[in-house]
Amino acid sequence: MAAIITTPFRKLNAENFKSDVADVTNNSVYLAIGKADAWSLSTSDDSDTTPFVPGDHIDSINEAHQNILGMQKIAAGDITHVVPREDYEDGKTFVAWDSNDSDIFDKPFYCLTDEFKVYKCIKAGPGITSKRPAHTVETPQYQPEDGYTWKYMFTIITEDAEKFLTNSFIPVKTLPMVISASNVASIDSAVIPGTSSNFPQAESQANSYNLNVSGNGAGGIERIEVTNGGTGYTSTPTVTINGDGTGATVASANVTRVNGSITAITLENIGRHYTITDITISGGGGTSATARAVISPLNGHGTDPVSELGAFYIALNAQLVGAGNSDFDLTVGNDFRQIAIIKNPQADGAKVTAGDVSVLSGTTIASSDLLSGLKVLTMNDDVTNRYIADDVISTSSGVKAFVARVNTTNSTILYYQNSKTGYKEFQIGDTVESDNNTGGRTITAIDTPDFVKGTGDMIFLENRNPVNRTTSQTEDIKCIIEF
Repeated sequence: MAAIITTPFRKLNAENFKSDVADVTNNSVYLAIGKADAWSLSTSDDSDTTPFVPGDHIDSINEAHQNILGMQKIAAGDITHVVPREDYEDGKTFVAWDSNDSDIFDKPFYCLTDEFKVYKCIKAGPGITSKRPAHTVETPQYQPEDGYTWKYMFTIITEDAEKFLTNSFIPVKTLPMVISASNVASIDSAVIPGTSSNFPQAESQANSYNLNVSGNGAGGIERIEVTNGGTGYTSTPTVTINGDGTGATVASANVTRVNGSITAITLENIGRHYTITDITISGGGGTSATARAVISPLNGHGTDPVSELGAFYIALNAQLVGAGNSDFDLTVGNDFRQIAIIKNPQADGAKVTAGDVSVLSGTTIASSDLLSGLKVLTMNDDVTNRYIADDVISTSSGVKAFVARVNTTNSTILYYQNSKTGYKEFQIGDTVESDNNTGGRTITAIDTPDFVKGTGDMIFLENRNPVNRTTSQTEDIKCIIEF
């Protein structure tokens, strides 16, 4: 069966995920860190190997759930659309945006300048670039120095650059616009910027809309590509543009002939509201010349950067600051090797608060900003120097676990288990020994994590080299998801 997953579908999936994060009434999405133990195969080996690629199967996902040390909720402002980064450089070759190119989003048809301005290539020059675009006007600007025509799209504001700009991706957003009726006879409607702190982009989008509804870009034909020059043309042929729009014309003076072949066709008027076209070349004494039209997006260039640049990637940014809170929900004094994104983990029944989201009878979605993923053993005596982070603790009955953190103030051990330790459970009254010290203490109480391990959809998982966390350290974590 011949079928494709279309770019709009990929963008829709990205938008739906972004909306899920913003819908705090029904959803909670978290960035989780986990796995303080080394990338080795046994508890007796604490040497790290190269992280392996996570398996996309239930066992791998379930184990990653058990490795979670803590989680931080992702806010609506922590997520945005992104596209692969294409920096402007003199001497670089860009391609022109093309309505007939199914691979256009895999090609360099836009650029980011050192001023954080983003431009879309409307017409490519005959060779390499030699002049960096710098304008901010709404109409595409031709640069005679290198023959490129660039459409200004937007400027990345400082806040977005700091949160989402990476060496490989740039943030993209389409701001909401307000459309209202216009009293100007030549304009169908006027667009004004919606409420936004990002006024430069809002103004750019609005100007692009207003330009296009006045007949200078919405569904306009950007250029005509000669697909076959034909032969035998002794005079200028007539070029007719047919389609569902209006106003696109080609003057005879804009048809170039070389040795009896048609080599170029330049528009006199780009027209408006075209979605389909065909080009008829007649007369001139020759035969077989053909051409096609390159049509602008429905609302014109610059009105919807997310769609126009193919932003079916989502970036999430979370800044993990020290211990997170006084409860040390973000473990410090240890390292982590896994990052995951968890949607709608279930709150621990004994720790449900009024703010938790109810989903089914008897279950709730955790909604706290920070969640600890560690189980807790309270011991009968001082634990100072008895247990330390990364110890393997055990009982005579064969229970094992990794120590994530020790709280000497209240004599508690915070721990987790995975397939290396096994999942036998500690019991009150057990004596717990450490692999690095002798003389264990006795368990007097056992507490659970802030959420039910294994619940929630793990929609992203990354294995990495260890990152050590301290109280004075902030991890700036950026995750890129392609839909």
